[in-house]
Parts: sequence; C-alpha cells; structure tokens
Amino acid sequence: METTAIDKIQADTLTVLRTLFEPGQSVALLDFPDHFNAGDHLIWLGQLKYFEQLGLEINYTADPLRYDAELLRDLVPDGPILLTGGGNLGDRWTVDQDFRERVIQDFPDRQIIQLPQSVDFSEESPRLAMAKSVFGAHPDLTILIRDTVSLSKARDWFPTCRVMFCPDLAFGVGVLEPAGEAAVDVLYLKRADSESIPENGYLPERGVTVTQRDWEIGSAPHWHYLHIPAAFAMQFPKLGRLLQPTVAKFYEKISTAAVNRAIANLSAGKVVVTDRLHATILAALIGRDVAAFDNANGKVRAIYEDYLNTVPGVTFLESPVEARAFVKSSIC
Repeated sequence: METTAIDKIQADTLTVLRTLFEPGQSVALLDFPDHFNAGDHLIWLGQLKYFEQLGLEINYTADPLRYDAELLRDLVPDGPILLTGGGNLGDRWTVDQDFRERVIQDFPDRQIIQLPQSVDFSEESPRLAMAKSVFGAHPDLTILIRDTVSLSKARDWFPTCRVMFCPDLAFGVGVLEPAGEAAVDVLYLKRADSESIPENGYLPERGVTVTQRDWEIGSAPHWHYLHIPAAFAMQFPKLGRLLQPTVAKFYEKISTAAVNRAIANLSAGKVVVTDRLHATILAALIGRDVAAFDNANGKVRAIYEDYLNTVPGVTFLESPVEARAFVKSSIC
C-alpha cells in the first residue's frame, strides 16, 4: 500500500512519542478544551488515537475547572502527567498558561510532558519571565514543539527543559469522510479573535457562491447534555473517583460532536479558504482542497513550511489576490 503524507506525519509522530512512553503506562491527561474551538477538539481526539496505539492507560483526565491534584495523585500515583497540545503556550491565552504553570508547580516530583504546542510570547512579556522561572524550576519537564520556528525559541527560552520537535497531534485522527456534497463553491472560515490578521481575507468574485463563518457550537441542548457528567463531578467532588471514567468518556463525546460539526461546516464548500490551522488540517483530512492565510503569531505558515505543505490539496496564501486565484482555479 502506498504511503501517504498523512501516514508519514503519523509515523514521524509515533517515533517521537515512543521515546517518551512505555506500553501499558498509566498517565494523566489534562487541560481538556471545554470550549467551542473545534481545532482543539481535533487535537484531543488525535491524542487519544495515538495513545491507544501506544497502549497507554489514561486513568485521570480533567479540564482546568475540574482539575483535582489530590485525585490525580490517587488515580495516577507514579505515571507521567500530560498537558494537551495546541497553540496556547504563551501570553495570548492566559487561562491555559495559568493552568499549565499551576500543574507544573503542583507536581515538582513527577514527569510532566507538554504535548505539541507552538509558543506565542512577546519577547519582553512578564509572562515569558514567569514561564522561564516555572519551567526552569521543574527537574523533569519535557516540552514538545510542533514547528521549527517555535522550537528554536523554546530551546532558547527554556534551556533546562527537554525540548523536542513533534508534529501536531491532530493528524492522529487520520483520513475522514466529508459530510455529504458541497452546497456552495467556497466555505470561508475566518477567525474572529486576536489571532486574526484583518488584511488577510477573501473577497469573492461575481458568480462565486460563498458561506462565511467561524467555528460554532452546533446544537446547544446536545452540547449542554454532554457536559452533565463533568458538571456533576464538579458539584460533588467526593464522587470524583467514581465519576472519572464517565467524565473521560463524555469528554471524548464532546470533542467528537465539535469535530463532526466542523466537518459538516467545511463539507459545505467545494473548496475551503481559512486562516485557522486546524480548519486547514481538517479540510485536508476530509479531502477538500484548502487554502490557508497565516495568523497573527505565524503558526500557520510555520507548520505549513515544516510538513503541512506535503499534504495534497493544501495551499498557503500570501494575499487576497492569491485567494481569488486559488478559488478560480479550483472550482472551474
């Protein structure tokens, strides 16, 4: 069977991960993304797929609100503590950085592995100084970095940590099926947050049908239903041990629902134009041609240049003019 670009990214990832884990090892997996960003949920599901292949036992998991250090020690007394991957290691998304630093300080005696991230600190930021202090004080902290631009920065900023390159774990989900036929020519998924570059945009030509949106929740009642076990665990912390398997199962259901909603959105276009990294990855995984603008911290370009460029159907955009040319050539 022919090896695909996705196969190679997965194989390269497993090669790195196998240096860090032993089959059957008990681990804790923290920082579940309890929000609507489907990209973070794609990462979560990719992590679960890789860990299944590695034979890891995830015996404790939590989002920042439901994190219980004592319960973690009880359920995972000696295995590594994993912090989920993504793009929030820095001073832009401080809730995640606060949580990361809290866990690292809570467990100075345990192996902690930060799963693949991009770094996003301002050079003179007091949060960078804080991260240097917290990370540097831990004797067994491994930081996996998903692009070589961030890798160079992380090795400079955190010289006492073990810093390693590893591709984004979202690719662990593998090739997926689209959700039916396209309804419009272009699905334009544009960021509406601080990572957006306003001048990076797509203005359609006459006769091109376009649907524009960002990530969205889908069915609100279903979303709230999926959160019942975690809410119950937070309300009754003494039942944490008993509820842990159910909470973990429903975390996976939440991520699956978010990713399925994103697949439905992206499938609506014959092609996809976006400035979101994981909309780019997910569109490629469902077989849609996709063109990506960079975002404010440069992670889209960095990951495209490192390995996303090897995935068929993925194009990097430098300007709105290039976006229009991409659409014209793709839908004609």
